[in-house]
Amino acid sequence: MKKGKVKKIIQYTAIGILAVILVASLLFSLFGDKLIRVAVETGARKALQVDVRLEKISTSLLRGKVDLVNFEIDNPQGYQHESFMKVGHVFVNLNTPSLLSNTIEMDMIQLENINLVIEQKGTTNNLKEILSNLPKSEPTEPKPEAKPKEEGAGKNFRIKVLEINNIEVKAKLLPTPGRADTVTLTLKPIRLENLGTAEKIDTAALTAKILNAISKGIAEQGTDVLPTEMIGSIGDKLGKSTTDALKGLGGLFKKKEKEE
Repeated sequence: MKKGKVKKIIQYTAIGILAVILVASLLFSLFGDKLIRVAVETGARKALQVDVRLEKISTSLLRGKVDLVNFEIDNPQGYQHESFMKVGHVFVNLNTPSLLSNTIEMDMIQLENINLVIEQKGTTNNLKEILSNLPKSEPTEPKPEAKPKEEGAGKNFRIKVLEINNIEVKAKLLPTPGRADTVTLTLKPIRLENLGTAEKIDTAALTAKILNAISKGIAEQGTDVLPTEMIGSIGDKLGKSTTDALKGLGGLFKKKEKEE
């Protein structure tokens, strides 16, 4: 093939790629906020099986930035408080060209100003119920009759770093003589890395990983201040390794109660 023809092919290819990027940018500027809102709310509802709301979203495709403001998760039915958790701000730094692929690549997700309320109801609590609704992380054998996932039904994510900061947890306890009815915890920052590398993660699975990480922090840091039955129920839903690690700590908490 002559050099002139090769040069023209390269030029046409570059123009075609540029045109695709410009069209994608235009469509994203017109519909991007709505598409992301739908994806986030739908995925979270699917994972948590409760209603969720997102107050505001803003995107900058050229800078690869997405900001979500005031993301709120409702309680399951039967609890006094309407909200289970509120996330003040979510910052996302993504690889813009990956929006055109099946897997969106993100350098960083930061969740800031988390307010979570754990509320007891009889022998259970809202956190335990929501943990029970989350998608199971263990791989399962596909059913023979199950149909493959349709193309474009949803995006997967590959995330280098996910940080969760400024986490405040309020536990509303059942009235007990000599014990405060509300306990407040401030959790340590949480950092997760390389999500979606070894397994596929969609919005629902990402929501599950975030809530599991926060719940593990509650179980670990709340041992000395939360009732053992609450700690135990959280540990049961987080897996055997976490439950075993908490049993000894729970015994120390019981001993402390008796001494008091």
